Amino acid sequence: MFVVVALAFAGLGACGGGSGAKCPAKVDAKTVTGGAITVCASDIKFDVATIKAQPGPLKVTLENDGAIYHTFRIVDANFELKANGGKTDSGTVTLSKGTYDFDCTVSGHAAAGMKGKIEVG
Repeated sequence: MFVVVALAFAGLGACGGGSGAKCPAKVDAKTVTGGAITVCASDIKFDVATIKAQPGPLKVTLENDGAIYHTFRIVDANFELKANGGKTDSGTVTLSKGTYDFDCTVSGHAAAGMKGKIEVG
């Protein structure tokens, strides 16, 4: 009986849905360094509103520290990352100079604030 109870309590730690890391506080802007950026999603928010990048390849990592499914889509760039709670996804997109919108494509998430801009200059 003790073994069953101990295993049940040990399994509780895995039920949080997060990866163990927590998203940092949301910031207005992040500047891409080294051609890569990590965007953290949790609950119904991203940790950044504006991403500043240079033209060319951009490696984006979506880290989902929430318990529910999220996406990171760059509108008009044919680019979308998808991650279940506690998971990550990454990919590379090539962006030209301009401004791009990004959002979460899960129904209602963008309307709740899961959206922002990428300024490529």
